[in-house]
Amino acid sequence: MSLETSNKLLKKSINKLGSNPNLTVMDNDYLASQTELEQEVTFCVIGASGDLSRKKTLPALFSLYYHNVLPFKFHIVGFGRKRLSDETFREAAMENLSCRAGVVDKDECDRKMQQFLQRVHYVSGHYDSEEDFKKLHEFCCELEEEEDASRMFYLAVPPSVFAFALKNIRLQATSENGWTRVIIEKPFGRDSESYEELRETISKYFDEDQVYRIDHYVGKEVVQNITTLRFGNYVFEALWNREHIRRIDIVFKEDFGTEGRSGYFDSFGIIRDIMQNHLLQVLAYLTMERPNSFKADDISAEKTKLIKSIRQLKAQDFVTGQYEGYRSEEGVPEDSTTPTFAACVLHIDNNRWKDVPVLMVAGKGLNERLAEIRILFRKGLTEAFLQKGNSMGNQIVIRIQPNESISLHVLSKVPGLSTELRETCLDLTYKEKFEHESKDIADAYERLILDAIHGEKSLFIYDEQLEASWKLFTPVLKELESEKSHPPLIYKFGDSIPSQVESLLWKHEAECGNCIEAEPALKDFHSSEFRNNL
Repeated sequence: MSLETSNKLLKKSINKLGSNPNLTVMDNDYLASQTELEQEVTFCVIGASGDLSRKKTLPALFSLYYHNVLPFKFHIVGFGRKRLSDETFREAAMENLSCRAGVVDKDECDRKMQQFLQRVHYVSGHYDSEEDFKKLHEFCCELEEEEDASRMFYLAVPPSVFAFALKNIRLQATSENGWTRVIIEKPFGRDSESYEELRETISKYFDEDQVYRIDHYVGKEVVQNITTLRFGNYVFEALWNREHIRRIDIVFKEDFGTEGRSGYFDSFGIIRDIMQNHLLQVLAYLTMERPNSFKADDISAEKTKLIKSIRQLKAQDFVTGQYEGYRSEEGVPEDSTTPTFAACVLHIDNNRWKDVPVLMVAGKGLNERLAEIRILFRKGLTEAFLQKGNSMGNQIVIRIQPNESISLHVLSKVPGLSTELRETCLDLTYKEKFEHESKDIADAYERLILDAIHGEKSLFIYDEQLEASWKLFTPVLKELESEKSHPPLIYKFGDSIPSQVESLLWKHEAECGNCIEAEPALKDFHSSEFRNNL
């Protein structure tokens, strides 16, 4: 059988699937070049006149276009409540379209942009109107040339209209002969009950393999690399357990506030907004067991198993805070107790991670923008050397943002006649080691939308993961939000990690039998300056 015939059969076999269960995380390049580029696809952006569509979805689609990885025959149809012409919608979209420097020159970028915009259209309608979605369907049919054209719906709308949109897509706008896939943005509920309602709504209209729940943090380049770092390097996998690792820190800091999202943010808070999804997903990739294969279902099974093995959280495991001035922001009640900062210590009750505390920190209005993972190794028989070198011991530091990097902290003798020892790091800074490629690191939305086109779900959130994560966080959220709970501490905008977090951490370290020694304060330890001084 020729390669061309084989590809045609493969295309035909996956054409009706919501996802392709045979793909692994390493198959995307092959599929893009062999089959998916030949599939006609219409992208319907529901909520197209909103910020998410303009700032993230459409720019991501444009980037995929100028990188030549979108299907040859594609159409983009925005659907929203505002009454806009195609031209007006294109002008609004163009404000956020750009090419990354060094990928294509300005003239080529401008040419590609004009080509792209000619494929962008707009249909106005209401999310609760079957008739308007029928109009959307008819418009798509006029654009599509192939009988088996597929459709992808990106829901860039608030959760309050999910049910209407999903129902009307299913009843009036799905592809008749190709696949239909739906990308849904967080929040996926705010507790177990609300997630259960959302799940019932989704399952009423779409099969699980058609649903792509997007967590953009999972699409970040360094987070994607965790799987390779762990399972593609024997030296790390052999050490990735409680015998060698003392503690894991996952830290997310932002130096800005809610930036116009205060009304939304106040109803969710930092724990729901960052911890329960972004940071928990990072932890799952970091600590899950090796999956049976690197297909999406097997990866999801291991992530779910890991989340279920985390000890039930309690309010005493948390420190919460709120930055000064938050309550004066528009849409925030004067007596709001919603935390803009939270830190907690988690414990994974399985054989690999027993007695290894996991510090998780997330906050807005802090002193810098920084997201990183630190794996701290035990000191063992190296104690005498470490004391002489004033070292905390070996660490792996995975910098997610800014300036993506992976570094291994080691102790070394300083060159010369003295016996001075100094801590330094073996450094994989993306901008230096991948000089060419780092100029064109894909935005998370680009990676995730491309995977959805291929039917590859490894980087998307399965229902079973969300069920487990809400079971973990719902009880402690209710406890923290009860009248009996202590209000969040107040910190100044621009402060670093509050000192109370250290007391919480040392308490858990001691309970795990770890030796408590003099270490840099967390506010200094988790900072760009600390790393730059090595």
